[in-house]
Amino acid sequence: MNIWSIRTVTALLAVLGLSLVGSGSAVAQEGSEEAAPVDLLTAARGAVLVEASHKPRDAYSLIDGDPASTWSIVTKRNPAPYVFTFELMAPANLSAVGVSGAGERPGGVVGGSAKTIVIEGAADPRDGAFRPLASLEAGSEGVSLAEVSDPEPVQALRFTVQDAQSPEAAFLYLAEVIAQGEMPLLEEADRFTGQFLTGRSTHIELKQDGLNVTGCYSENSGRSFGTIEGSVVDGVALVNWQSDQGITGTALLTIDSTGALNGVRYRHHSRSTWGGPPSAEAASLPCSAVQPPANPILAGLQKDGEVKIYGILFNHDSDVPRSISLPALTQLQEALEAEPGMVVLIAGHTDADGSDSYNQDLSSRRAASVVAWLTERGIAAERLGSEGRGEQEPVASNKTADGKALNRRVEVSVVK
Repeated sequence: MNIWSIRTVTALLAVLGLSLVGSGSAVAQEGSEEAAPVDLLTAARGAVLVEASHKPRDAYSLIDGDPASTWSIVTKRNPAPYVFTFELMAPANLSAVGVSGAGERPGGVVGGSAKTIVIEGAADPRDGAFRPLASLEAGSEGVSLAEVSDPEPVQALRFTVQDAQSPEAAFLYLAEVIAQGEMPLLEEADRFTGQFLTGRSTHIELKQDGLNVTGCYSENSGRSFGTIEGSVVDGVALVNWQSDQGITGTALLTIDSTGALNGVRYRHHSRSTWGGPPSAEAASLPCSAVQPPANPILAGLQKDGEVKIYGILFNHDSDVPRSISLPALTQLQEALEAEPGMVVLIAGHTDADGSDSYNQDLSSRRAASVVAWLTERGIAAERLGSEGRGEQEPVASNKTADGKALNRRVEVSVVK
């Protein structure tokens, strides 16, 4: 096995600052002129935590794409090894696996970053038939990777942390787990259709139609409700939610191999897990008997005067829409045709990777390209305005990979 460490902040961002807007199956930084390696082992790419031997709630931080958030444990009270099992969204041919070191921690904890790590893979996330993939001596800072020579695809990855950098360390820390390689995109037409139990008496109900996802949810022991609307982007659902009290936010959702819904939910910049297993008994939710709108963009513009669109995607460092954007662009065209007197502003938004000026220019060019696409198909230019807002108006954290994915969007608002 060949092992190497990447120590600079630039290299760390290139590996962990990932975007769902890529060229083909490639994933890249939003504000970078060069494509970055794909990290498949993030919630933004549909990865989920299967189990952890210690502190499982904290282990979700290992796949958030944020090297500043760490999993930690008191070593004397809980001696090694520490074992974490994750599931990729689909079977993948891996080229490298590794971790991000936690560095020296505040409070004088020296040598606490994880050191010796054994990484195994399995074709089936639930059958336990793991085989060795790599073993590495991780650096205390930055990203440490080991090449994978195993040609067989894997969907489950097990990381066993055996020790810290220093045997005297009172705490052990780990920042991120990483997997690079090629993974096919899932194209199941009704993958997100179903009802899921999120608590003892709370649910999420989703209906997928093509790349559109709509639905509703209950909370507060089933006493309050909200709506969900969004798009499937490269196998994950990027959605907007709104409570019946008018509170709004965003979420990223995926479905694991058991059929359970897994995701993260943002309200302002707070982040929490959101999901659960398929509901054994159907609950009666406000959207259960309601058919999704034929055109969610038109419905959003008519009801709220604005929509966040996640289905308009671009090649890396480009203002040319990807072919997968056609359904969303067509819905936007049809919405404007249905309301011939409507004048709208189309705004592009990016994550915070890269410079402010680069992101401002990129978002401006992308918004203008949407306007150009619409005018080429008969929408009058005087009905369309465009504006780039770069990274100025995030709807989720720019520290996590899933938050960055939710921040990259096109917004359409009614001017008159």
